[in-house]
Amino acid sequence: MNVLSLSSVIALWAAVLLIAFLLLGVLRSLGLLRWRLDQLETVTPSRIGRDGLKLGAKAPDFTLVGHDGASRSLRDLAGRRVLLVFTQSGCGPCGAIVPELNRVHGRGEHQVVVINNGAPEETRAWAARHRAGFPVLTQEKWAVSKRYQVFATPFAFVIDEGGTITSKGIVGSRQYLGFVLQGAGRHAQHREGHPEPEGAGEVERTKSHSTEEVSRA
Repeated sequence: MNVLSLSSVIALWAAVLLIAFLLLGVLRSLGLLRWRLDQLETVTPSRIGRDGLKLGAKAPDFTLVGHDGASRSLRDLAGRRVLLVFTQSGCGPCGAIVPELNRVHGRGEHQVVVINNGAPEETRAWAARHRAGFPVLTQEKWAVSKRYQVFATPFAFVIDEGGTITSKGIVGSRQYLGFVLQGAGRHAQHREGHPEPEGAGEVERTKSHSTEEVSRA
């Protein structure tokens, strides 16, 4: 292979790698856009005020029985970052996200707690079937969901060490879960006095704007 041919091959591979890199960026942008659209889908005339407590709100305390029979309260986790996920029995995406929740819980940065809507025996079966490595608590008739103003599942709140909600959103996939966790990181940076990255908080502002439009309709 002469020098000219070698240069052509190198240039071709460089072009392929550049296209692949750009394609990954486009796919990620599309994924983020889809996640934002899913957030907006929770804001309909029948769900006004049910897309979750606002960021910066204090997370309501609760005491519920887990799949292992032990009672747990949010106040018991004071001083720790909590990833609180709402699920319900029979929800396919809720079970599919458990392996990712196990990984997040295993890293130790967040205490994962799931609140499952259903009968206690359904919650125990759900936790066993999906091999949940974190507490799975039982609520019935959406008792705690009403306090958090959310009925979509799987839906997560990130709660900081002081009990403040710093991020929230639908977490029906690994990518969506990543967006919610990244949102908590942006909130922490902003709170510490760092400038908020461009586009941060756009989901929340868009949702609020949509809610106002629906309310006026």
